[in-house]
Amino acid sequence: MRPADFRLNSDGKTRWLSFFPLLNFDFISHGFVIKSKEQNPSTQVKRITLKKLIKRISAEEKHIIIPQQIHGNECLTIKKVDELKRRYKGDAILTDRKDIFLTVSVADCLPIFLVEPKRKVVGLIHAGWRGTLLGIAKETIRKAKEKFGCNPEDFTLLFGPAIQKCCYEISELMAILFDEDGMIRMPGEKPKLDLIYVNMKQFLNCGVKRKKIFATNDCTFCNKDMFHSFRRDGDKAGRMIAFIGIK
Repeated sequence: MRPADFRLNSDGKTRWLSFFPLLNFDFISHGFVIKSKEQNPSTQVKRITLKKLIKRISAEEKHIIIPQQIHGNECLTIKKVDELKRRYKGDAILTDRKDIFLTVSVADCLPIFLVEPKRKVVGLIHAGWRGTLLGIAKETIRKAKEKFGCNPEDFTLLFGPAIQKCCYEISELMAILFDEDGMIRMPGEKPKLDLIYVNMKQFLNCGVKRKKIFATNDCTFCNKDMFHSFRRDGDKAGRMIAFIGIK
């Protein structure tokens, strides 16, 4: 796994990150909307903000897919026009369409960007501890192979900002659900979960190449100025929005 630097962008109201490993793919647009003046936007505000931002980035009108996230391992695929009318429910989504942008919302959970350049497939995953435990990484790669004919070794992945192993305390009852190599244990402290490592391990087991997996080192809990955090702020926490689409 390799470190991923980012570029901070702003239009005066909205701030978003773009990640250098993904900027190498000229057929996609992507970003990660972070804290701004609108600290806890409603779904409608998020949709309007995204539409304006995506239109600016892509210079075209795009359908925006905002799935209902359920902390599971369901991976959605969008291949046909009529599927755009559906209400989506799931925590991972893949497409090869040029007329849509995919999104997921996070506030400590791990956003994962997926790009497969040979078949021009893109995707996003919202990976909390439940989805990670249920193998959402494995299920997403399985769906990519089944629905789009993707080869796992052709994927480039980027793990965006999330709560890091420095801060993700969990109970002993939860800790026993995960392999010990994904846990950080210090004397006198609660166990901490390395969400990025556990997901990386799942992708590697599916055939994704380590050299094509990138990760930011930014902790949403630690960095109050840039990121929302449910662990830190509770019900007052807003949400960050990851988005990706094909030009």
